[in-house]
Amino acid sequence: MSSRKSKNNSLIHTECLSQVQRILRERFCHQSPHSNLFGVQVQYKHLSELLKRTALHGESNSVLIIGPRGSGKTMLINHALKELMEIEEVSENVLQVHLNGLLQINDKIALKEITRQLNLENVVGDK
Repeated sequence: MSSRKSKNNSLIHTECLSQVQRILRERFCHQSPHSNLFGVQVQYKHLSELLKRTALHGESNSVLIIGPRGSGKTMLINHALKELMEIEEVSENVLQVHLNGLLQINDKIALKEITRQLNLENVVGDK
């Protein structure tokens, strides 16, 4: 009887281990979007609504998302933007620019990066 329990426990352990490995592989390699935003559903709803109003109605809004490293800030934004861009009216009217606060350390560098991402170098020139 104990060898039977041991075999069942080993099988359950192997299944759990393979499931954990699959989830970690997906998250580390970004193979699939995170459909379950565990613990941040309320914040996700607020962010999604704010972005939607900004994109559809032209509202001028700012968002400050803070939290410890690895808490899901980037995941939250990326998930909300991905869902927002699936709306046809939004995807036709919205341009995304991604800035890194470690690289774009002042306004001049940030504006250069914005013009580069929007392919506006010819319009702006050396300004």
